[in-house]
Amino acid sequence: MPFEIATITNLFRNNLRNKIILGFSLILCSVMGFFTYYQTIRQIKFYTAEQESRALKVSNIVMRSIEYPMLDGEMEYVQKILEDLNEAEELHRIILCDRNGIIKHAGNADLIGSSINSEITKRSLRSKSLVNGFEYYGKEKVISYAMPIRNEKACNKCHGTERNMLGVLSVGISWLPTEKRIIALRNREIVVTLILIGAAGFFLTLWLSHYITRPISRLTSMADLASHGKSAIQFGKTIKCWEELDCNKTECPAYGGTDMPCWFVQNTLCRSKHSEKFPEKLEECIKCEIYKKYSGDEITRLSDSFKHMLYSLNQFEMELIISERKYRDLFNADPNPIFIVDGGTFAILDVNETAQGYYGYSREEFLQKSFFDLSNIAYKDIIDDFASIKKGKTLLYLKRQHCRKDNGFFYVNIHVRPAEYMKQNALIITTSDVTESVEKEAQLIQAGKMSALGTMASGIAHELNQPLNVIKVGSDFFIKMIGRGESIDKETFRSMAEEMSRYVDRASEIINHMREFARSSDATRSEVNINKPIADVFKVLKQQLILHQIDIELDLAKNLPPILADHNRLEQVFINLITNARDALEERGKTWKKILKVRTFTEDKQVVAIVSDNGKGIPADIIDKIFEPFLTTKEIGTGTGLGLSISYEIVKDYEGEIIVESKEDVGTSFKVTFPAI
Repeated sequence: MPFEIATITNLFRNNLRNKIILGFSLILCSVMGFFTYYQTIRQIKFYTAEQESRALKVSNIVMRSIEYPMLDGEMEYVQKILEDLNEAEELHRIILCDRNGIIKHAGNADLIGSSINSEITKRSLRSKSLVNGFEYYGKEKVISYAMPIRNEKACNKCHGTERNMLGVLSVGISWLPTEKRIIALRNREIVVTLILIGAAGFFLTLWLSHYITRPISRLTSMADLASHGKSAIQFGKTIKCWEELDCNKTECPAYGGTDMPCWFVQNTLCRSKHSEKFPEKLEECIKCEIYKKYSGDEITRLSDSFKHMLYSLNQFEMELIISERKYRDLFNADPNPIFIVDGGTFAILDVNETAQGYYGYSREEFLQKSFFDLSNIAYKDIIDDFASIKKGKTLLYLKRQHCRKDNGFFYVNIHVRPAEYMKQNALIITTSDVTESVEKEAQLIQAGKMSALGTMASGIAHELNQPLNVIKVGSDFFIKMIGRGESIDKETFRSMAEEMSRYVDRASEIINHMREFARSSDATRSEVNINKPIADVFKVLKQQLILHQIDIELDLAKNLPPILADHNRLEQVFINLITNARDALEERGKTWKKILKVRTFTEDKQVVAIVSDNGKGIPADIIDKIFEPFLTTKEIGTGTGLGLSISYEIVKDYEGEIIVESKEDVGTSFKVTFPAI
């Protein structure tokens, strides 16, 4: 039973035709039911009035029939008349009772002498007036009339004049025949109503199917097909407006077209006037005979609008496919790898074919990775910047190491810009291979190191001579004492041995530092305290600067935050700056008080190092070119012009900045800044 109820419910819930028919049937049933009820009530009232009138007439007839026999005192004849009238089918009873309610004469002789049990008769006796109404005798319904019998003059000779009323004549007519007629009428009305409802439902079903539900069902089916991507659906009427209007404007967009009704086609040439786009052009189209003829009712217009929507959808789909193809062609044609990356998780969403060729991964493999999986080095600065990048901003990262699928690595410059991809925040990242440039730069830096080592040779020699002299003096002393045969006390021997060992360690440290400085270094990054490479520079150059009578002022701040850089390359930067300062001070002459200052501190989340001197200064006409390669103010053969250029590139590699301020015959100051971690 629940299954059957659910089936019936779904039958009406999911079918528009059934809903309309059900609603119409309910309305029709309500109207016809009310009409039938109203008609039944009217018929009951009509037949009741008719029967009451008939009962009254019968009562009058009976009264006239027995009036003269009663006046003549022929009561037996009265009884005979009542018994004859009682034979009538519809008469239920005829009773003549006295004023005390005792039946004196009746159509049924068995009732004579008994007391009346009719309430209507009793009411007539009490009121001495005509009383009518319905009564039940057993299960039978009867309409009764009780008519008082007056004491007239003709009756006075028998009954005297003391009484106004002698008795009551009561006539009862059966209601059953009338009730049967009413029931038959009601049944007839119900049958007629059901036939009308059935006929109306049948014709309504045909009408709805043809004009409403069938077109809507067709539209629904086409909408389902369209929702599954099948928008190229042909349906509806074909209109050839140019033939019906005898139009020869072949340049009109609607001419020769049967896909769409002409009022949906934009920029048509109807009525010698260029029409606008739909729906604005309807103001003109509704005046056209073609529109009046074919526009149809609401369902037809809905069908045409749906057809126009599918046509437009198909056009947009084609344009989208073409646009997607153009985008993909341009995307893949770019010579640099391009990555579309999720702005929150940094997962790779799409890559071009160039990236697949460069990195060796397939597109499916890329889509399983994060952008940071492409590097074996965790670049914390890039991760933080990616997470906080703002719309419209572009980020550039230089010489970052990436890995191929075969674990081979190369260097790339990374360009990042925020964008929207598939309605989500994304990053467009381009990587360009700069491995060859990095390798050549490394060679140039190495050459700069060798040049710096050549420049520092005298200082290094002096640094090594001092330990060697100590060792020489100590060894000569030991040889001399042994040659004399003299003994050396233990304290002196230990003191001299410890001194010789300390200077051997110092010489070894200098040699190891030179070896470390001379080795080729990669463009790697690690946390570095900027004070350490500066201190290492002075381990090598301090003595040389002292020999040149240069006063050194070091002001290195403590507890500096680290920066991301390479110790070896930072040392090369400061060697170049300090040796340039030394040469500038030498040009001022021997009598000049030469001062070299190096200061470090923090400023606005930046680590700053300033190398300044009070030397000759840089000419104003070349200060803007000071960082260009092969530019030098030194004499030919004394400088390569690469030191500052190399230093500039190294500082830029670590997102730093180097600024020069100089005034001739006053001095020069180089300010180097790096972002603090």
